[in-house]
Amino acid sequence: MRNFVRNKTAFFLMSALILFPSVCGSALAAEQGYIEKLGTTFTRGVKNVITAPYEIPYTMGVYDRKDDGAARVIRNTAGFFDGIFRTVTRLGCGAWDMGWAFIPGDQQGLPLEPEAFF
Repeated sequence: MRNFVRNKTAFFLMSALILFPSVCGSALAAEQGYIEKLGTTFTRGVKNVITAPYEIPYTMGVYDRKDDGAARVIRNTAGFFDGIFRTVTRLGCGAWDMGWAFIPGDQQGLPLEPEAFF
């Protein structure tokens, strides 16, 4: 019985080693420009993770330029809290892009404004 299980396991492993590269190869061949998409997505993720803290002063500046009649302190406070939310969002999107960049397929990412600061 042990021999049968050992032979069955060996057969399964050999089949997996033979079939896995052909399946992955066909998936990569079907996706034209995989390396370019990988580089673009991973780079976008790194940029978003690095520039995430910049969202707070950037958003405060956007709120400060608004002329809606509110006091400057209120606009800056609202900009600060919105900047924190945007920082968390940008950090999460960047981490997501970096983690999933290696998976073939449509790698659009979430629509951030701006997509990257630099």
